[in-house]
Parts: sequence; C-alpha cells; structure tokens
Amino acid sequence: MPTVQEIPTASPIGRDTPRIDGPLKVSGTAQYASDFHFPGLLYGVPVEATIAKGKITKLDIAAAEKLPGVRAILHRQNIGKIFRSTLGEGMNGICIERRPPFEDDVVRYYGQYVALAVADTFESAKAAADAVVVSYAKEKPNVEDKLTADNDPDTVMTSYGPAKRLQSERGDAAGAFASAPVKLDQTYVTPAETHVPIELQGTTAMWDGDKLTIYEESQAVFNMRGVLAQMFGLPNENVRVITKFVGSGFGSKPEDDLPECRSSRPHSAAGAARRDTGRQARLARTRLRLSPLDPRRVPRELR
Repeated sequence: MPTVQEIPTASPIGRDTPRIDGPLKVSGTAQYASDFHFPGLLYGVPVEATIAKGKITKLDIAAAEKLPGVRAILHRQNIGKIFRSTLGEGMNGICIERRPPFEDDVVRYYGQYVALAVADTFESAKAAADAVVVSYAKEKPNVEDKLTADNDPDTVMTSYGPAKRLQSERGDAAGAFASAPVKLDQTYVTPAETHVPIELQGTTAMWDGDKLTIYEESQAVFNMRGVLAQMFGLPNENVRVITKFVGSGFGSKPEDDLPECRSSRPHSAAGAARRDTGRQARLARTRLRLSPLDPRRVPRELR
C-alpha cells in the first residue's frame, strides 16, 4: 500500500529557525550605521533646547566657533536650504513632522535641535555644542498628567492638514455594549515604556556631487529615500540609503515611516552638515540622549 510522502515546507512553524543576523549581533561583528569610517569624516553634535516650549531669542556661537577643530556651527540663519516633504501615493513620503531642522525659532519640545556643531572629532564637536549659548522666551508647556477620554475633536490638525482623529471605525461598539446580556466594564492602565536598543540612532552622510549616500539605521529605507530626496531637492535615484543591520527597533527606528519622524532625527541634519562643509559627516546619539528624544509608549488608560 503506497504511503503518503511528507513534502518539506518552508514554514518556520514547528521547527527551529535561526536568525541570520543573530550571531553577528551578539558577537559584535555586525556593522551598524555609526560603525562605518571614512577618510576625513567630520562629527556632528546637536545643541538641544533646554525648554519644552517657547522661542529662541538669541543664539551666541562666537565662543564655539573659535574652539580648535570646529568646522561649522549650523543654525537657522546659515544652514543650506532644506525643503518640506509632501505625501505621495500609498505609503510613500510619510513624514509626520515635516518641519526640517532649524526652520524657525519656535521650540516645540524639550531636546529639539536648535543648532549643530561640526568638528574634526566627536570630542571637539561636543565641546563646541556645549559652548553655544541659547537664550529663550519661555512659555508654559502642556504638562497635564491626567487626560480625559474622548476630549479631542473629531478632526485634528496634522503636518499634512486636517485629518479624522479616528482613522478606523467599524460597527456600533456603544450600541452593542448597551444591549449585551453580560457586561464587563473595567479600566486598565499601562505605564510608559522607553526603548533601549542595541544600536543607537546615528547617520553617516556622504555627498558625491549631487548624489547623497546615507548610512542609516532605518526600518523603512525606501520611504526614507523618497523623503530625503524631497528635503534636499534631488531625484530619488540620486539618494541611496544603506542599512546593513538594525540593532533592534520596535518602533524606535521607522524614521520617516511613522509619526516618530522628528526634526531632531539625525539623518537630515547629518546630510546638511556634509553638504555645507564639503566633507563626510556623522551624527550619532549617545545613550544619555536616547530617552528624551526617542518615541515611546506613553501611559495609557483603556476602558
């Protein structure tokens, strides 16, 4: 009697599936965006806002510019032109915070980049960033720690104009609950959660004429290419985004693919630094600056 021969399947269910990048990451041999070194590489360190809301009234860079090894202090008045991206079809060109670095003097959140020190070494760039003196006209930020459910309008403003607050609706939840024979009404609370990835956010940018190459820790390289092309006024084919490995992401490295695209992200600032200084430039966050600037899961109350 013929027997049924089992056909091998490619499904990972029910069998061990080793991660291709696992041994490289745990052994320290995986090359992340900040691990690539090139001759003449410059280093960028941002000057971050020390208030949560307000306006910059004065930016004193005189002392910082005189420090040894400093190549430039980029800010709103001297940075080259960077454009706002526009939303394309489907999932193309998504960048929720479209405002480029240093577009105006308004401070919208603590840690927002207000200037960028560029120098021959990281230490020189850090010293220059620390030497920049920023004066502010402070305003009171929204520091409410108790939010009321359903107190937002049905239509909210986004970077691309007005949009419906509820992006997905199905059925009549209120009616179904009211008519249910058995009801369970509970409130659940979750705490804030922050990222601690293996790889810190960082970018290495190189220009060759009007062609831009970015070494980046992005989970959305094609979308990032489209956004950067728009920001620097280039055709898509002139922008190359290289991501060899992503040292853990879980939403902290989608870059322009999700609302976490902020003007304090390294890629556009590093690209501008390279363009405006004529040399390759790297901008990478330290572990200390990771938590204040990265996206996170906010505390939630669910009923």
